[in-house]
Amino acid sequence: MSAIENVSRRGFLKGLAAAGALVLGAYYVPEILRRHDSGSVRTDADNATLHPNVFVGVETDGTVWIVAHRSEMGTVIRTTLPMVLADELDADWKR
Repeated sequence: MSAIENVSRRGFLKGLAAAGALVLGAYYVPEILRRHDSGSVRTDADNATLHPNVFVGVETDGTVWIVAHRSEMGTVIRTTLPMVLADELDADWKR
């Protein structure tokens, strides 16, 4: 078995800062590289669908879909959330 080592407060904070830098680097570095990749081939924007996250999507025909994964519980969220989304995206409510 290995011996237990005492960790100083300074060593703990250094390790915490290093772990935080690792997490932030893993999150931001791929995005920065993707933005600055000048050699990438871009597809036609008219044929692309937009999926900014797992709850909202915009298809090529202009259809906007939304996922409300929580139960209703009297807050009318299944009606008001699509209304707010359609208003913010200037989408056609009939679609």
